[in-house]
Amino acid sequence: MVAAKFWEFVKLESTSKRRVEMIVAAKSYLQTQLTDGVELSDAAIARHLWQQLQQSHTSDTEATHLAEICLRCYISYQVYQVCLDLALRFGSRHGFRAEDLLPFVLDDEVILTTSAKPKVRKSTYESLATKLLKTFDPTKGTLNSWVNRYVKQNLELKRFLLQHGVLLISDWALLNNTNPKQLQRILAEMYHLTPGEIEQICQLLISYHAVYREERLQQKLSGVNVRCQIPTSEQLSEIAQNLQNRTNRRLSQEAVLKQLQAIAQKLRQYRIVAQGGHISAVAYDQPDIQPIVERSQITQDDETEKFEFINLYQQQFLEALDTAISQVVESFITQLQRKRSANQEISQSFVTGLHLFHCQGKPMSQIAPELGMKKQYEVTRLLKLNDLRADIRQKLLIILRDRVLEIAQQFTDAQRLENLENQLEVILDEQITTIIEEAESETRNPQRNQPLCGLLARRLCRYLEAKRADK
Repeated sequence: MVAAKFWEFVKLESTSKRRVEMIVAAKSYLQTQLTDGVELSDAAIARHLWQQLQQSHTSDTEATHLAEICLRCYISYQVYQVCLDLALRFGSRHGFRAEDLLPFVLDDEVILTTSAKPKVRKSTYESLATKLLKTFDPTKGTLNSWVNRYVKQNLELKRFLLQHGVLLISDWALLNNTNPKQLQRILAEMYHLTPGEIEQICQLLISYHAVYREERLQQKLSGVNVRCQIPTSEQLSEIAQNLQNRTNRRLSQEAVLKQLQAIAQKLRQYRIVAQGGHISAVAYDQPDIQPIVERSQITQDDETEKFEFINLYQQQFLEALDTAISQVVESFITQLQRKRSANQEISQSFVTGLHLFHCQGKPMSQIAPELGMKKQYEVTRLLKLNDLRADIRQKLLIILRDRVLEIAQQFTDAQRLENLENQLEVILDEQITTIIEEAESETRNPQRNQPLCGLLARRLCRYLEAKRADK
């Protein structure tokens, strides 16, 4: 029942484990409030309780306490949901769980049920729930959205997330509040890009500001204040046109979007470091699959099912990537043996070369003598990394497409499934492109004698280590 959120209190035990406690008096009170005139949605119930609280705020009555306690129950539930969502989105790739976040924000201990009449413990300490209720304004949004914002603005929580490499700001807000001079300095000092590369990137940011930021300013002037969203197709087209008019550089809408996201990623890493956070040497294990959830509209009314879908997809993505790597590498080995008259030595050199490059970070010049070769280009010709990545990409797309459709059947109806099937290859291709481009970037700018950190490199090393162990 939806209303149970208003009489079940989520709290932390002394062991930091989550416990849900039913407040009987709150349940009885709320049921008397849920008359025919009250809409049975979370937002409506919360608004009704808040109004009850305001009407009797000057008096210390049982009704006042019960209305507040119902709201505190709901807040405790929403606080937990925000932490769970953060853990599902970022936890697996940044090494934390929802349980690690809860102590920072699930700190309300004011509810006592030792008597028939619940009481509020008098204390100078203000929990997050207390501050929330003092600052909540129903004319500016729902209590749910206010909890979400308040939790994510908690200083200790933000500090914890920064230490785990997570900055809670969208790419588009990052780009929006960074000026070209700041970007120029960041690219030069942190990323050591060439003046030509910096100029191209800054010019794209200028075009982004000319279109996207200008529209944002116009929205604010007209009283519309919404979060920064991904640029629309029309905005991307206008950005591309602005860039071409000013610099004579032509980019497609897709290229504009990808390059803006790449700039935002650099800014994100800079912000994390600048604020004392930590950028993990290990890239994320699961790609962001929000586009699939949004575009297919899978279970958008059921958070539990959405999280289940995300978890299943993440698991299938890694399994599909491992399968693609295994099949492509084995295919390369077979081709080498066929061309070299079943020469086992050359196939072993291929495997060793892949391991030295990806898992030890050795440059081609150092790998050559270890493989009995004289020139660096011989190693390049043997490994064919560009071909290897291209084949893995294609194989992964084929495998993953079928698996995602199979998962989606459990969560959506036939019409939505058909819509997803029509878009799926494009969606997956965008995400796989990110993984491949990360690998290509690492190959061009490796940290010498250190293992490559990208997802593809790490899963390839996992496969190669297992292969070596089997021998």
